[in-house]
Amino acid sequence: MPTLALQDHPQLNFLPRSSWPPIWVHSQATPYKRLMGEVGTLTGIILTEYMPTKLYVKMEFEEERYLGLLTVQDAAFARQLHDFLQNYIGLTIKEIGDLDLSHNVLTTID
Repeated sequence: MPTLALQDHPQLNFLPRSSWPPIWVHSQATPYKRLMGEVGTLTGIILTEYMPTKLYVKMEFEEERYLGLLTVQDAAFARQLHDFLQNYIGLTIKEIGDLDLSHNVLTTID
């Protein structure tokens, strides 16, 4: 079976681009500060009932906290992804993007 990295999952392909990796916004910086790419360490995931196809991803980079937004195509996948990512808090964002989902339930929702 071919591998499927999280970063390549079809549910994350949301026009006009994939939502992985998120654009990271510093949670309390003045002036406005943002990062791009697979940087930092995952510190948390937030899913709300008000936006069921969006996950807030929290990460830390160089001792500063950032927040990113993952947009997916359906609410069921968002719930599964939220639960899945809870198990990987503490890994780097790069390690999470490279996770092989070939043998995981997340590959069954397209």
